[in-house]
Amino acid sequence: MASRPAKSSRRRFAWVLGAVIVIYGILTVILSVHVIDQQSGARTDLYVALETLDQMHHEAMASASTPTERKVIADAWRNERAFAARSPQQAQQIADQLIVSLNQEYPHNSCGQKGSSFVAASALPQEHACMVAVGTHNDQVTVTGYDTQGIAMDNFYEFLYAPTGRSD
Repeated sequence: MASRPAKSSRRRFAWVLGAVIVIYGILTVILSVHVIDQQSGARTDLYVALETLDQMHHEAMASASTPTERKVIADAWRNERAFAARSPQQAQQIADQLIVSLNQEYPHNSCGQKGSSFVAASALPQEHACMVAVGTHNDQVTVTGYDTQGIAMDNFYEFLYAPTGRSD
């Protein structure tokens, strides 16, 4: 049977284990802050696109002439955070204009990657981290934001809890 380790050996092991835990904790905090900082740019890009759609939604609601037209516009925003256009052709034209105007206003990718932050959903690259895809579905203009890992973000959450600023 093996003898028990000496008291000084146990104490040294406890100190080494404690130091490893502390170092691991510090590195975890540093990595988390880094990811949160990068994520804020992607969140801001999505929020800007959603804010633009919301503005368009309010203008369309003000100019809608019938209750049916207002209902269609309101339902698209309420259910999908999408903008209801009058036709699929108009939706595509609005989506194209939205991409151009947002890329002019925010010319650099918020995470420092090559290319722009706002792209057409049909032209979304394989690696689509930190991008906002602007697309159409029938007669609706939709936006989908992708975080630093390329995972789609939730439009409802991002619009309710606005990010603090863009790190451009």
